[in-house]
Amino acid sequence: MLVFSVIKNLLFFDSCILNFFIPYILLEKFLRFKVKSQYVIILMLITCNIPFLIVSKFNIESVYQWIPTAIWIFMFSLIFCKGTYLKKIIITIAYVCFNELIQYVTIPVTYMTDYYIIIANSFYKAEQVRAIINYIFLIILQLLYLLILNFIVKNHYFDYKFKNFKYTIFFVVPNVFIVSLICEYFKLYYKNNMRNYLLGNIKMLGFAFTGLICAVFTVITLAKIAQETIIRERELLLKQQFSIQTQHYKDLQVQIKNTRTFRHDINNHLICIKNLLLQGDIKSTENYLKKITRSLEKISLRVSTGNSFADAVISEKYNISIDKGIDFKCDAKIPNKIKIDPFDLCIVLGNALDNAIEACEKITDNSIKKYIYITSTINKSFIVFEIKNSMKGYIKEKHISTDKGDYVNHGIGMMSIQSIADKYLGTTYIESRENMFILNIMFQI
Repeated sequence: MLVFSVIKNLLFFDSCILNFFIPYILLEKFLRFKVKSQYVIILMLITCNIPFLIVSKFNIESVYQWIPTAIWIFMFSLIFCKGTYLKKIIITIAYVCFNELIQYVTIPVTYMTDYYIIIANSFYKAEQVRAIINYIFLIILQLLYLLILNFIVKNHYFDYKFKNFKYTIFFVVPNVFIVSLICEYFKLYYKNNMRNYLLGNIKMLGFAFTGLICAVFTVITLAKIAQETIIRERELLLKQQFSIQTQHYKDLQVQIKNTRTFRHDINNHLICIKNLLLQGDIKSTENYLKKITRSLEKISLRVSTGNSFADAVISEKYNISIDKGIDFKCDAKIPNKIKIDPFDLCIVLGNALDNAIEACEKITDNSIKKYIYITSTINKSFIVFEIKNSMKGYIKEKHISTDKGDYVNHGIGMMSIQSIADKYLGTTYIESRENMFILNIMFQI
């Protein structure tokens, strides 16, 4: 007797733990929290029983007991989680639907154990065994719920900024329809005493499992559609960015040509200045020098890497950084005769430095120095660029998040860099420390 009681209590405790962690994992994986995890756990422990208290207080029928739970999940996500309202609605409906489906699977099993387990005419022992079997089955279903969540997160996860209304409708309608259909069948099951018959319980179990499978496939299908849409939009943006970079590359070529022309004409300028000075025309000399200075400022390069295209790109980002109060240092040396196409080199350096400038701009703490340092290392047939910049906070688990409103644009620059690195049999590597971000880019030369 004591053994059965201990086992039952342990299984009950395990079930409560799983019942707590399911909404926690759902919110953490799909929305992410605004506050620290430990605070969320404490608040969930304090508030998780509110729906059950409401059900008990107002004696709500079993068919409608999901309503307080749905309100609690939505309000909790609204206050403590990131993401849009539509995404929070999706998560709330997902939790309620799966929770209801698991309950509909559990109920017929409970009735079957009640009617078909008899142990040596011992009512108490039979009750203990029934409770143990019910808890075991409930725990199995809860673990299945966690496995489904884990599968979706690993294979079909879509960005928490996802906010397309048509996908929300696509998710909500089928799942609500599935649960409503099973709910209506459950009413018949309960009203017609089908719970007292083995065939009736098997039918209810079959319907509930079918609904659970359909709900899982609905979520997976939604995630796939969302991912494919994001990929298509990113590809379009990537093409647009390459077009912009091509124009920028052409502008750089013009700038380099103008620099060479100026250097070629410098002797003629000096001759003109010399003649003006010999004539004693100081005013004309001053005006002429001002014109030359203005022309020189437009084409002057702030860095010298040994590669004229890299010099042009880095010099442009240098000027932008200095204007924004960012300390900029370049100690990169690039062989003039490398296999990397100048166009590709411009895209990589331009995107990497644009990201670094953007990260520095987001720093609001005056105690954090704004800086960008770029270096290069040549090792046999490879060159490695290291772009180091300050940033606010740090990156968790090498996952780059964004606070931009346009979630599709996020990652386009890094996609360009990675694509070009792959093209030259190279790779990219990200390091993150507190208030520091380091991007390493390797190319075969």
